[in-house]
Amino acid sequence: MDCAKLQVCPFYNDRMPMERGIGSIFKKKYCKGNHHLCARYKIMCEAGESFVPANLYPNMQDIAENIIASVKKR
Repeated sequence: MDCAKLQVCPFYNDRMPMERGIGSIFKKKYCKGNHHLCARYKIMCEAGESFVPANLYPNMQDIAENIIASVKKR
């Protein structure tokens, strides 16, 4: 299932540096597959769009969990 944020996602719209091969794999896995696993999507849903770092890639779940935890502590 496609992510609802495809139109505005800097990763999906090639506004972040990424090798073509791995970028295509990530897009298939996260953007066009299970977007609930995407680190960017997780932060957006659980902490808010303003907390998503510009340089965060979909596979950076550890960073996403740290951001979400710190926001929830507030």
